[in-house]
Amino acid sequence: MKRSQMIVKKDRECGFSLLELAIAMLIIAILVAVVILLASGFFSQARETSLKTDLRVVKSAVDTYMIDSLSAPTADGKLPLPGKDAPIDFNASFTVEGQTLSFYPDFLSKLPRHHDEHDEHDEEVWRIDSKGRVSVAMDPEEY
Repeated sequence: MKRSQMIVKKDRECGFSLLELAIAMLIIAILVAVVILLASGFFSQARETSLKTDLRVVKSAVDTYMIDSLSAPTADGKLPLPGKDAPIDFNASFTVEGQTLSFYPDFLSKLPRHHDEHDEHDEEVWRIDSKGRVSVAMDPEEY
């Protein structure tokens, strides 16, 4: 009887269970997938897609503002000279379907603004050029 008890006890202590092996393989597979995504630039492409979408949204707001107010959403209300660009006035507002909207906070509150610790003012990175094209003065990697 003692011999059979020793055999049963020995079988329980040896090796890993199938569940433990499956969990370990799942963790390894997840880590490999993350490394592959990082190496393939997946997250960089996601940032660029997000930036393009945000540019379209801001461009639509600029177009609406220019139609509504007959001026550009810049500090002086004019488009910049050819070859130049100007920051979008974050305080510019316009009316859509009876609702007054402004670039900040309605459109740009969740979008990035460059902040320099040595400068007391935030630099608006959202810009408009002489043709009314919207751009962002920020490296997509920082977006």
